[in-house]
Amino acid sequence: SVRFMPKENGIHSIHIKFDSIHIPGSPFRLRIGEDNADPAAVSASGGGLEKAKTGQKMDFIIDTCSAGAGTLAVTIDGPSKVSMDCTEVEEGYKVRYTPLVPGDYYIAMKYNACHIAGSPVKVKCVGDSIGEKGTVQESSSVVVETVE
Repeated sequence: SVRFMPKENGIHSIHIKFDSIHIPGSPFRLRIGEDNADPAAVSASGGGLEKAKTGQKMDFIIDTCSAGAGTLAVTIDGPSKVSMDCTEVEEGYKVRYTPLVPGDYYIAMKYNACHIAGSPVKVKCVGDSIGEKGTVQESSSVVVETVE
């Protein structure tokens, strides 16, 4: 048997290995404490939610400061995949993406599996195509476990 005594609330990952190899399902994710995260307290703003240009890095901020610990998921669907990253900043999280093909992109932002206010957002991208257009709607995602 194994005993786990967490010292703080939040999402914990438990890695169980046999002969240095993860057993099936490991690492296991475990939420400790009350789920007091409030998706209604999350907001998003920034130029990357208004317009985009092919080949240019676009960004926006998702303010999670008043929401409590939870899971932030951002998905961008459009005519091509986008390069995308998410970094922690003072105001919450900065999402940066670079579209490669002009067209309409849809940015879905969820906190603990619930859309935040205004999500999804339709962003029109203009400019010359610098990548291959997908034959179907392409999707790019990032998921972050936020802290209080």
